[in-house]
Amino acid sequence: MVDQPGEEAARPATQVPPGRAGGGTPADRQAFWKRWGRPRGRPLPPIRPWPRRQWPLLVVLAGVVASLVVVVVVDFRPGTALFACSVLLAAVFRLVLTTRRAGLLVLRSRMTDVVTLAIMGGAALVLALAVPDIR
Repeated sequence: MVDQPGEEAARPATQVPPGRAGGGTPADRQAFWKRWGRPRGRPLPPIRPWPRRQWPLLVVLAGVVASLVVVVVVDFRPGTALFACSVLLAAVFRLVLTTRRAGLLVLRSRMTDVVTLAIMGGAALVLALAVPDIR
């Protein structure tokens, strides 16, 4: 950029205006970190292992796997009913647990998840009970 007559001279490349990234005085940076930094006295909370954090999803998936085993070993009707109960349990978990506790069961807003899971679980349960027995 060329300086035009009557305008201020361009700032040196090493000087960044305050409020910009990397700019300001050391006192400005200290004030920023004092306000927004983590308090030095308190450690961060421990990170729990993945299975412990995602227990609602693991319970629902265990129910789904159990329902598939029941379908293969026993019969279609009880396996599908167990599957529907697993999906309804996911809806209950999503309704009762906080967003943080629900973990990977969270997809959209709470009510959208609950209504979707309840409709799917109810439909699967109705179909499991309404399909006529072939035997």
